[in-house]
Amino acid sequence: MIRLIKVILLIILVGIVYVLANEYSSYDYLYPAYHIKYDEIPIRDAKSIIIQDYSILLPVKYKGSIDFDTIPEEERKQLFINYMLPAIVIERDRLFSMLQRIDFIENRMINKRAIRAEDLQFFKEMMQLYDANSIKDLKVKLFPHPVSLVLAQAILESGWGTSSTFSKANNPFGIMSFSADEQRRKFTNPDQSVFFVRSYIDVSQAVEHYYYFTAKLNSYEKFRKKRWERGSTAALVKLMKSYHETPGYTGLVESIIKTNELDKYDNIAINKEYFSYRKDYFQLIRSYIIDYF
Repeated sequence: MIRLIKVILLIILVGIVYVLANEYSSYDYLYPAYHIKYDEIPIRDAKSIIIQDYSILLPVKYKGSIDFDTIPEEERKQLFINYMLPAIVIERDRLFSMLQRIDFIENRMINKRAIRAEDLQFFKEMMQLYDANSIKDLKVKLFPHPVSLVLAQAILESGWGTSSTFSKANNPFGIMSFSADEQRRKFTNPDQSVFFVRSYIDVSQAVEHYYYFTAKLNSYEKFRKKRWERGSTAALVKLMKSYHETPGYTGLVESIIKTNELDKYDNIAINKEYFSYRKDYFQLIRSYIIDYF
């Protein structure tokens, strides 16, 4: 009889441990720290650029620059796409991670749960940075558009990496500068008129600012709304008319996407071996006690 009681108690204890373990593992007070490891590759020549698979990306950050103007056209196209692709995909995933963190914070608010000071600070900073008037507005502004569209604009604006604004200012999107307080570079037109473009440390910084640029300006409000509604790339392109004064600009962007089959990169994912998630388990236990006890 005593042995039977011990067996029953052991079964009950195992059951309790199992339930608590499941509850603990699904507890969501802490948003896990998110980090993508990437390899830094010095650019020495065209062979330094990795030819990426269209479905799985090896995250790399290129250091230095290359003169695309000296590379034969067909080879240049492939190399420019693969040069830009890691920066675009890494930034896209960073924005998705930020969106998930905002969702996480919003869910805690809805359920009247405590929110860490770090998460509150992050939330306030994002609301201010993006001039958001609500959580929904912030999420709409953060939501990134397809890789194919970003690639197409970089291709068109930089002439496949041959423009002087790209080679001298790491600016593949032709983003202008209208303030002396910005990092910028001066250029002269054939008629001797002067203009300034934003200057970036590398293409990763350029891509980050490009997404921020399209998230902030009022002229892209309809574009952002359609993007949030998961509108097709073709539908989004039509709402980019204000990006450039050139007649038929959106038609050129759409043509580049189709001709070069850029939409095959829209679902590209970063190799999972390069992801790093970290949980502070001591803080997790402490927070669980605060929430439930």
